[in-house]
Amino acid sequence: MTDDLRATSRDAARSALRGALGETELPPEVWRRLDERLGERSGSDTADTLATALRVLADILGERDRNLRWHQSELEQTNAGLLALHAEIDRQRQRTSFLDEVSRASGKSLDPTHLLDEVGRLVCSHGFADSTRVWILTEYGLSCPDDPEREPDQATRSAARTKDAVRDGARRVSVPLTAGPHVLGVFDLHRDLTEFTDDDLNLAMGIANRAAVGLRNANEYEREHELAQRLQLAMLPTLAPLRDLGLVARYRSATSGVHVGGDWYDAVTRPDGTVVLTVGDVTGHGVDAAVVMGKLQNALRAYALEGHGPAASLRLVHELLRGLDTPLYATAVVAEVEPGTGLLRWTSAGHPPPLLRSRDGEVSFLEAEHAPMLGIHLPRGLEFPEHERELEPGSSVALFTDGLIERRSSDLDAGMERLAEAFRTCRVNALDGTAEHVLKAMLGATDHDDDVCLLLCRWEG
Repeated sequence: MTDDLRATSRDAARSALRGALGETELPPEVWRRLDERLGERSGSDTADTLATALRVLADILGERDRNLRWHQSELEQTNAGLLALHAEIDRQRQRTSFLDEVSRASGKSLDPTHLLDEVGRLVCSHGFADSTRVWILTEYGLSCPDDPEREPDQATRSAARTKDAVRDGARRVSVPLTAGPHVLGVFDLHRDLTEFTDDDLNLAMGIANRAAVGLRNANEYEREHELAQRLQLAMLPTLAPLRDLGLVARYRSATSGVHVGGDWYDAVTRPDGTVVLTVGDVTGHGVDAAVVMGKLQNALRAYALEGHGPAASLRLVHELLRGLDTPLYATAVVAEVEPGTGLLRWTSAGHPPPLLRSRDGEVSFLEAEHAPMLGIHLPRGLEFPEHERELEPGSSVALFTDGLIERRSSDLDAGMERLAEAFRTCRVNALDGTAEHVLKAMLGATDHDDDVCLLLCRWEG
């Protein structure tokens, strides 16, 4: 068939097809492909030509329908993959957020038991486990703080030995608390219904690793704090018993920080029987403060034994501190008591005033003019004021450092009033009991940021 005949047949087929489709429109691409296909075929009459066109159109539409289904299948698979990816990203985000919470809980406390209890509560509140048990590795082996008599089972011991998670059935896993090369304990995790998956084991190890970091920090803090406290106590004197005066001293280190403090107390008896009491506080903490504290304490003791009065002793110590190569300052109060007469003399250099408590329980502070802090620049010729007062039989004098009365949440006047009230409400006659009552009333179980010294002296008369 000639090209003209083919064109005529194609045109006839197109015309017949348009008539058959009526108002239905086909895309240009479909007409193009129809033209290509119809050009390859011929028909003897209009009916045959139309049948050919319809078959060609059916083939094209079938092919398009198969392509469409394929693309729909690809799109569904892509959507399913995206949904799975989003679900995994959300799961990982929740997991990371959970581990961040564990890290924060592990860093909130420097008390090992409280820290691990907080992590255990967090694990249960998130539904990761229904119950937990903590084991701490001591020099005697694994110990359970909540139940010291309980012995660890095979899974717990194996986790500590292998440093890896150990299953005990499908709903129990033991994970070691590992910091670096050291095993600090074991976490036992229990579920009532659901089983632990391999992914759960990985998350359990992540929880244990973060808890172990906090536990290691808490253990190191406890060791350093104990060492600092022992060093501080070693630098403080042991009070010798006196026949005519009652003496009691207490020292409490700060509950925050591990540095040696600069607080001190001392009591020394001169050859004439006069008892000299000193309480002081060097600014700052650490080795430098401890060194300065030791020098001032020893200097005041020497000046007292030489017979210098409170004002003269503090003036000499001030000159000593000015000559030291240190930026630190100090406050101090020196008081001397004559056991035979009950005469009290005292001088304060920037220090809280002594507290006087009568036999009847009346309390007052010995407010009087005082000298500036030790070590600061003073005008030439400035005198350190000295005061005296006759004690009544059975009365007590309390010297203390500002750590006993200062709090971030209240001012100094409020602290002094609390201290006065603590002495007023004390019904214990013995000085040891009085000291304990006052410390409990002032410090209780709360944290305090500064060291505390308390020195009590009672003159029986």
